[in-house]
Amino acid sequence: MRGSLKLFTWFGIPVHLHWTFGLIFLYALWVGHANELDWIGTIWLMGFFIALFTCVLLHEYGHSLTARRYGVETRDIILTPIGGIARLEKMPEKPMQEFLVAIAGPMVNVVIAALLFGLSMLIFDGERWELFKWFLRDQLLLSGGEDAGDVMEESGIALSGILFYLPVLVATNIALVVFNLIPAFPMDGGRIFRSLLAMRIGRVRATKMAALLGQVIAVVFIVTGVLNWQSASTLTLIGFFVFITARTENSMVQLDDILRRYKARDLLRRHYTRLHDNDWMKTPVELIRHGLERNFLVFDLTDRLMGTLGEEEIVAAIKKGDYSAEIGQYMQKVELVSIEESLQYVYYLLQQRGVPIIGVMDGGELAGVIDDAGFQHFMRLENATTGKRR
Repeated sequence: MRGSLKLFTWFGIPVHLHWTFGLIFLYALWVGHANELDWIGTIWLMGFFIALFTCVLLHEYGHSLTARRYGVETRDIILTPIGGIARLEKMPEKPMQEFLVAIAGPMVNVVIAALLFGLSMLIFDGERWELFKWFLRDQLLLSGGEDAGDVMEESGIALSGILFYLPVLVATNIALVVFNLIPAFPMDGGRIFRSLLAMRIGRVRATKMAALLGQVIAVVFIVTGVLNWQSASTLTLIGFFVFITARTENSMVQLDDILRRYKARDLLRRHYTRLHDNDWMKTPVELIRHGLERNFLVFDLTDRLMGTLGEEEIVAAIKKGDYSAEIGQYMQKVELVSIEESLQYVYYLLQQRGVPIIGVMDGGELAGVIDDAGFQHFMRLENATTGKRR
């Protein structure tokens, strides 16, 4: 991902650190300075943030490895100051599979909290154990009671980074579980909510309802963050992220529902301009200046399909003034699909792979083409028709 640093690859999944993550360490230095910590205390604080985001990373691996069980791979995991993002190729469409993938992340944090609590039972005893429980309760209840340093001083026990930060890590993992289970789609809780709804009313309607609820909760996040800026500013960023991604994913699911109803034959354009690989580039330049077509199939003199010539290549020739070059020098590989191919795959080629024009085959013969302009025109008509039916 642009603007990120690759840390390592684990279980075949690359882990990246977004450039904004550096703000975490600046924040740690600021907190250390504000609380008059010495350099050892500041290092402890940075170590705590590293431990915290290790828990976040393991949370994302919970999603990724569970998704892999259902044939869904993860492109990468990105760590940002407001959390982690596991970029799955897609979400499983079966509701139960999506439920398990979504809940796997929070369950990892449950396991981490339990392990850290068990470790604390082993290494603390007597007054230290009582102090651990006091710190943990204080964190979970956000009681804002006595300062931790005063409590340590009253107990007569020397201040220990482990004793102070272990209960904070346990509480933080519990908080991650609770926060992620809020039904704000597309957060984990929202995906769980969507999957449960989809079992009864179908994926499309469930997504619409989950996205609407997610956007309502996102507005609550934003308002809360703005009203409590000093203590909850991050909530505002999370709110904007949830609002935008909920809307985007709902649109994608609605689009996917439309695409699965049609095949390449429904979008096929049978009349198209043919170019030859030994033609000069002047020919397609004139065509895009005076015609509606922007992308072309290229044939040889025996009428054998050789490749494609997209608008991007034509513009490159214009910039170079390379009008007398043969088209074959700018030609790209052609993508072919069956006339019965789903429009979902056609959309993948056009939008995600950036293929300018696709050849459509019918029984071994070239039947026509599909390009992005035709696809966009088709979608405008379909959306208008769907909106009219509603």
